Amino acid sequence: MKLFTKQSDYAVRAIIGLARARGAYRSSREIAREERIPLPFLRRILQTLAQHGVVEAREGASGGVRLARPARAIRLSEIVTYFQGPVQLSECLFQKRLCHNRASCVLRHRIMAIEALIVREFDKITIAALLRNGKHHA
Repeated sequence: MKLFTKQSDYAVRAIIGLARARGAYRSSREIAREERIPLPFLRRILQTLAQHGVVEAREGASGGVRLARPARAIRLSEIVTYFQGPVQLSECLFQKRLCHNRASCVLRHRIMAIEALIVREFDKITIAALLRNGKHHA
């Protein structure tokens, strides 16, 4: 089980790189080099982020991508959802069928409570907060 995939990690790093640019357009090549993200992977990530209104793109010599919203308005929870779907620690599957105990399973209810806690914690984390925290570790 991975709580945070490489794709989500790359997306967060790309967004942080764009947040540092303070509204300026950045090329995907620059972002890939500075954030150490493979360029083809980054381009797919940026496409997804554009579809969700996190970044906007402009073509041409002075083009590139930039954040479409302030860093304080972009939450880790939404980025995780875009790339991983809802936080789900267990699918409650038994031999590729839904478990017959699903409705009354005590473990499932505990797992769902943990999932809700994780989502709430991810929701508290904004890109702006990650930028502030990063300055202390530089």
